[in-house]
Amino acid sequence: MKITQYQALGLSYATLVDRERGILEGLRPLAVQSAQPVDDHQLLDAYRDLSQQLAPMASSPAALHGQLYQRLARQLLLIPDWDASVAFGNAGAHWPIYEDAPGALQYLGKFYRLILIAPRQGIDIDSLTCRLPITFDAIVQPIDDDWRPALAQALQTIKVSRMDMLPVRSSEPDDPWNSLVDFPLCTLRRSQAQPWNLSNSALDAKRCEYASLADMAHAHQRALRA
Repeated sequence: MKITQYQALGLSYATLVDRERGILEGLRPLAVQSAQPVDDHQLLDAYRDLSQQLAPMASSPAALHGQLYQRLARQLLLIPDWDASVAFGNAGAHWPIYEDAPGALQYLGKFYRLILIAPRQGIDIDSLTCRLPITFDAIVQPIDDDWRPALAQALQTIKVSRMDMLPVRSSEPDDPWNSLVDFPLCTLRRSQAQPWNLSNSALDAKRCEYASLADMAHAHQRALRA
């Protein structure tokens, strides 16, 4: 598989936004206050479980996260703090963007149509797009568990075939591309320890793995020169 053979990239939300960092920064104070031992993995699992439960009843991403904070506080036998729940509700709009993402998107946007695959729950897409220096060619926002019809419609609108789009997923366990088993895809396994653009994983024609979008952009440059 050569990444230069595709016309579009289907980027999942967590390849651009450090969602787990944002979640943990907001929920760790509850873990500190709780008499129960709660680690980061448990906080993330609790966030995912509660977001699925509360999403159908929430009127907005801020409302979902505010309710989630209060529900988790009660589960940890704490009295929910109203100001803290409002702060967590609003924080989702400002979760950190990975430092390499803006520049890498500007480069990749010269060669690919860029498609954003949004999570099903609790994301303010407008807050993300206004912080990036590019405009996505399509944004897929699922309204239920079956998000593929929305993707098919988006691809039809921008006149790109499914086979000409390369999915790019994060390593988060609830990434929407994780259920894909019959199509080539790229994985960003973000690591500060080493770049992957020269690793065996990155150069293996049967795999497509990088530590960041910047590494993927670098690999694209190398492929153009090959």
